[in-house]
Amino acid sequence: MNNKVTSGRPNWRRRALLSGGAIALFVWVKGAPHLLSFRSEELEFQPIDGLEPFRRLVGTGSPTTSNSAVFASLDTPVPPTPEELKLLQAVRDDPCAAIFGARQTGPVPVAMFSDFRCPVCKVMNKRLSELQAEAPDSFRIVRHELPLLGASSRTASRAVLAADRQGAYMEMHERLTRTPAVTDEAFIERIARDLGMDSEQLLRDMNSDEIEGELLKTKAIADLFGFYGTPAFAVGRTVFLGSISTSSLEWLIAQETGNPCQT
Repeated sequence: MNNKVTSGRPNWRRRALLSGGAIALFVWVKGAPHLLSFRSEELEFQPIDGLEPFRRLVGTGSPTTSNSAVFASLDTPVPPTPEELKLLQAVRDDPCAAIFGARQTGPVPVAMFSDFRCPVCKVMNKRLSELQAEAPDSFRIVRHELPLLGASSRTASRAVLAADRQGAYMEMHERLTRTPAVTDEAFIERIARDLGMDSEQLLRDMNSDEIEGELLKTKAIADLFGFYGTPAFAVGRTVFLGSISTSSLEWLIAQETGNPCQT
């Protein structure tokens, strides 16, 4: 009889512990997003001299940098051309328009600078897309191609910018995001045909001066703000490199509401 009483107590305690653990887990799952949002308010910012109203968010995750490209460090620095200097000055004169376009009203603009070979970009793109699916009217996405990781990155960037001229930016973007490696223009041409695009026009646009100008402008923005890797972001007036949590990104977008990028 004593054995039955003694053996029953541990079972009762075990059930109590399991029940308590289940309750604690439920509370954590329900409350974690709110707790994380409180932590987001501890984000630290620094002003950027000469680029008001922009400020820099510090302490973010590490970006993917061009140093990961083989032999990148062996390249001899090339002085900027007159055209590049002109673009740099244009960005400095009106950084809001350069990053977000002429439109300065409506939802908070969120600009993302990415490279197709950047693994962190895929993570942040997923977080950004999920947030937009949940609250499509809270912000608008402006995408910039910043190919820092080699020839395949540049080919992919030119391809999506050319696809944009046929109204198929996101279709090409999603296709190339799922592709392990972009090889050459013939590869891009096959994808364009699969998507029902004018593949010959796409190739012409990929090699046009207009798309080269878009890439040079994005490079000028990156040079001015110190975007040495990807992903890089401008959420309203706040810029940062690398990754942040979904809750921090959501909090930052909310904070930038009512603070339009105006010079």
